[in-house]
Formats: sequence, structure tokens, C-alpha cells
Amino acid sequence: MSRGFSCLFWSMPLLSAAHAAAWRSVLPVHWMIGVLLAGFLPLGCGLGMFRACGNIAPQWNTRTGRVLLLALVGASLSPFLVWWRNAPTRGYLAANAAAHYLVMIALLGGLNRLAGAAARRMKDVPLEREARAGLIMVLWLGFCTLGALVWLYYRSGVIEAGVTTVLIHLAQLPTEAHMLFVLPYAMTAYVMWRAKETGFRGAVRPGP
Repeated sequence: MSRGFSCLFWSMPLLSAAHAAAWRSVLPVHWMIGVLLAGFLPLGCGLGMFRACGNIAPQWNTRTGRVLLLALVGASLSPFLVWWRNAPTRGYLAANAAAHYLVMIALLGGLNRLAGAAARRMKDVPLEREARAGLIMVLWLGFCTLGALVWLYYRSGVIEAGVTTVLIHLAQLPTEAHMLFVLPYAMTAYVMWRAKETGFRGAVRPGP
């Protein structure tokens, strides 16, 4: 289990860096899509290890399967983020990029729930609390970011100017605003690290 959480931990900085780079369009389109998809490889590896462990906790395989499905959907929607950044006024691309964001928030929340389930199995109460806090923070940061953008655009009259204007403003968000989109990865990375360390200590703890 600890190796699985280790893979999940390392996927967080890869995914956050890839998404930040996609927002900044620092690479050509085909390279940027490859970088985004590569970030899902350690994530899929870790989830595959969890599936191989068997049903080690109540509904473990079911929860792992749901998170794996979210990862597959998130990976399939990743190219739309890159394509939208290169054509910000295309509504179809913007809708799929928004769907990608929501799927990733759900994915990060699912990872925190997996850590909570593992914590209950290992009887680690502090980790269980941290996983619950991680889930709350991911959801709060994800949806409050959207709410803040809607409120700001409403107050400034951007929404009244039409969908095209809103999309252009979204594509021109400053670098500081991009950090709000990657903070959920940082919180999840911490929880994955804690779960990895707890699992490792449990594996090497000497018997009675």
C-alpha cells in the first residue's frame, strides 16, 4: 500500500506543474499534451497497485475503481485544456476544459477519501483527520475559486458582455490566479505523503 501512495504522491507535483505549464502555454501543443498525459502515469500505477492489494478495507476496490475512472476521464479531457488555451473563444473547447477541471477536483477528493479509508484500516486517527481535512480543502478551494471568479466577473460587468468576453478574460488570468488552481494538488500531495509514511511504518514495524 505504501508504494501505491508513493506513486500517488509523486503524481501530484507532476500534474500540478503540467497544468500550470498548460495555462502558461510554455511548450508547443503536442508537447504540452504529452506532458499532461505523462502526469497521469504514476497516478495510474499507484491505483493499479491498490487494485492488486485486494479488498483491504470496506469498499476499497469500489472506491479505487471510481478514482481510476475519474483519472481516465481526466486524462482524456486533458488535451482540451491545451487546445482551449490556444483558441480561448471556442465554446466547445472551453466547456471540455471546464469539465476537466471539475473532474480533477473530484479525482483529488477521491484520493483523499482513499487515504482516509487506508487510515481507518491502519487505525491512524491523525491521518484520518488529515485526509478528511484534505477532502474539505480540495472541495472548498475548487468551488470557491469558481465562485470567486463568477462574482468578480459579475461585479465588473464581464458576464454581461457575453460568453466570448468571459472566455477571453479567463484565458488572460494573471499568474497569481493560476496558483488557486494548483493548490488542491499541494494539499492532496501532503495527505498522500502522510499515507505513504504511515503504510511504510506499518510494514516495517517489528512483530510482538
